[in-house]
Amino acid sequence: MSDLITRGMILLDLEANDKNEVIQKLSKVIESQGRLIALEGFLEQVNKREETFPTSIGFNVAIPHGKCDSVRKAALAFARLKNEVKWSEDENAKYVFLIGVSEKEAGNKHLQILAQLSRNIMKEEFRERLEQSESIEEILSILSFDEIA
Repeated sequence: MSDLITRGMILLDLEANDKNEVIQKLSKVIESQGRLIALEGFLEQVNKREETFPTSIGFNVAIPHGKCDSVRKAALAFARLKNEVKWSEDENAKYVFLIGVSEKEAGNKHLQILAQLSRNIMKEEFRERLEQSESIEEILSILSFDEIA
């Protein structure tokens, strides 16, 4: 997991008015780290997925994702929002993990990331650590391979 997320892909206390703004800000963070070939193509895929089925999974967590050729290198960006935003008809999100993978990595890599995140999100201790962390370094440590494996 450590090659997927860097210090520059973590946003703490992010202010956003809605899920589209969260997705856009996280996508720009991934782009700024050289992980995207085309920001607009990636955003289009992520938004298309959200329209089909919102990616909120409970526990105030959402895991939007895009699988497309606009991704140069697999990436995971994380935002802890200052205030919850409405993510789906009946769920809000405060913790958002944005996954980007290329088409050629879509199968195994995408599913592996989702599985590892999902297992940890089910753990109350993991969610509490995300909430209580005071620095990007702490979040990076929580999301490191050793913590997620």
